[in-house]
Amino acid sequence: MPPGVRPYSCEDEASLVAAWNAALPLDPIDIATFRRKVLLDPNFDPSRLLVTGGIGDVTGFCLLVMRRVALEGVGLESGRAWITAMGVRPAQRGKGLGSALLERATQLCRETGCSQVSIAPYAPNYFVPGVDLDGYSDGLRFLLAREFVQVADAISMDANIVLLDTAAHLTREPELAAAGIRIGALDPSRIPALMAMLQEHMPGDWVRHARELLIDASRGHASYDQFTVAEMNGEVIGYCQYEGEHFGPFGVRDDFQGRGIGTVLLAKCLEAMRRAGHHNAWVLWTSEDTARKVYNRFGFKVTRRFAILRRELR
Repeated sequence: MPPGVRPYSCEDEASLVAAWNAALPLDPIDIATFRRKVLLDPNFDPSRLLVTGGIGDVTGFCLLVMRRVALEGVGLESGRAWITAMGVRPAQRGKGLGSALLERATQLCRETGCSQVSIAPYAPNYFVPGVDLDGYSDGLRFLLAREFVQVADAISMDANIVLLDTAAHLTREPELAAAGIRIGALDPSRIPALMAMLQEHMPGDWVRHARELLIDASRGHASYDQFTVAEMNGEVIGYCQYEGEHFGPFGVRDDFQGRGIGTVLLAKCLEAMRRAGHHNAWVLWTSEDTARKVYNRFGFKVTRRFAILRRELR
């Protein structure tokens, strides 16, 4: 193990969160989020949360994840690993801590047979899609100098929905209704139809995301109105959901695209968010193409741009 690098210890919790917030000021977390998205992640292994500094005095960290539990529709993805968060306190930079953390992370990958490590598109608990091009440009240069290459890009978008004219985006609804397509809030009796569509037509992590929110709704901690669905002939053909001001996931079956269903879904979901008292909506991860075709028309603006990185290990 490189000098100064050690596995996470329970006594590090508060210090690690403080180091995280100092190193990644655009992506702060609190203790509850750290416990939920890191410590309680089914794939979490304390030996792969690498830190520098003394016990309870963390100066740098690197969160490396490898699957121990299969993701629906994907499996274990053997041979792949992810670094979902990494940073060094600003006052401690320039001392080789980041290099030491990355060296140990790649060593762990090789020891477990991983041939590829990515930053940072890991499901279910990613924090951002990749490295913020503007906010963490120094970090991006650091990684590109260490054999990582950019393999994709992503954007985050935000919109104020207080004055949004959703009626302008609902003009196709009568035409869709005449064709037998109903779009509205999820009737909880239709959960099996929704899950069947997700499992057959959508990414595995969207299935997980929907299931978790539906479980919360069944316990009274969320509302079924947080789901908007499109149905035809007893089948769900599209859907979107939201949690707080976070909009998405959002998708329409491939064989029903190009008919305006997505536009109506999005408008009705944003209406539901506004009725729930939300003034804004944000999308953490989308593409320039989707932004151009969908989100721009609803007033969403790009707020962050990310580089998704990958390194092949030899």
